[in-house]
Amino acid sequence: MSDVVGVSSAVEDKNRIAELEAELASVRAELCAERDRYRELRHRVRNDLQALATLISAQSRRLEKPEGCSNCAMRLRSAVELHNALDEDDDADICMSSYLWALSEARRKAFDDRIVGETIADDDIFLHYRRAQCVGLVYVEAVTNAMKHAFPDGAHGEVQARLRRIGDRLELTVADNGCGFDPAKVAKGDGLQLMRGLARQLKGQVFFERLPQGALVRLDFPEHVVA
Repeated sequence: MSDVVGVSSAVEDKNRIAELEAELASVRAELCAERDRYRELRHRVRNDLQALATLISAQSRRLEKPEGCSNCAMRLRSAVELHNALDEDDDADICMSSYLWALSEARRKAFDDRIVGETIADDDIFLHYRRAQCVGLVYVEAVTNAMKHAFPDGAHGEVQARLRRIGDRLELTVADNGCGFDPAKVAKGDGLQLMRGLARQLKGQVFFERLPQGALVRLDFPEHVVA
């Protein structure tokens, strides 16, 4: 009798294992389908953002003062490039050197060539996409502010940006060789307040400094944040 009970129990165990494996396969299939739907949605959002940025850039060429439109287009392209980076691997962190290079190309297309510059970042810096987005928006805001205000009356100049690791922290700097500004007089500006808010999200700080020639925006934040 004990042998019969043992065989029956083994059969039940095998059946239960088969049921669990079938349920697991079903969940995996559903997860894959959801991920495909998410990728398709993100692809559509990215295309819509790209189309809107292109439309705004085209409209700005008809305006006497296109800087506001160019700034808006840059912010949209920042979101587009973040989606592009996520397309490479949904689970991977964002490679900041590639992301900032893409943003620098978007900047070059959004503004005329009278203002040149270089954007560089350490190759081994990778951030979660939400933190990468904050860094990208600070970069966009700092660069567009410099390009709008540091070179009045069609002046030529340079804007240099760098992201580097210093110990266990990261530092983003955006410097121009333009007319400079008094940080005390612009401390309440919307752009600077936006950068301060983004810095807080990164558990860091942003500083505004006047240089002998030009101005510097410096973002300092920890590379890793304990949840």
